[in-house]
Amino acid sequence: MPTTDAIVMLREGHKEIRRLIRSYRADRDPGVVAKFLRALTVYTYIEREGMYPRVSVLAPETELAIVFFREEHHIAEVLAAELQDMRPDEIAFDAKARLLMDIVERHMDAEDHMWFPQVRASVGRKELREIGAWMTKLAERAPQRPHRPDRQTAWDTVAA
Repeated sequence: MPTTDAIVMLREGHKEIRRLIRSYRADRDPGVVAKFLRALTVYTYIEREGMYPRVSVLAPETELAIVFFREEHHIAEVLAAELQDMRPDEIAFDAKARLLMDIVERHMDAEDHMWFPQVRASVGRKELREIGAWMTKLAERAPQRPHRPDRQTAWDTVAA
């Protein structure tokens, strides 16, 4: 049975996204960009709607990092939506794809090396499994294509 530990699940998502980034950098295949955008869209959705809200309650000391990560998500979502609407032969397509991939890599590095260890130290295994189970359900209904994000999310209504 696959794990439902939220951190393990997100690290697996990182591996898949990194694989797609390496593949695109190797051959600049626009088909890889489409796969990358789909994986990124699902990943950011489950993280934003599942992991961040719950961890902010269970580990409030990570709140500043979560705010920063949510802003990175917003930037990535805007670029992803713009890239989704572009034709691969447009002059800015490759530049936008590479910029988005750089931003996403930086985000994943910060989570892997700073935030995940902090969360693991603060949040119990049971809670991480519960978050992971919720993220699994979220993944089933996650959008499959990038869209221009609305600045207000479910998190904003909870935090208000």
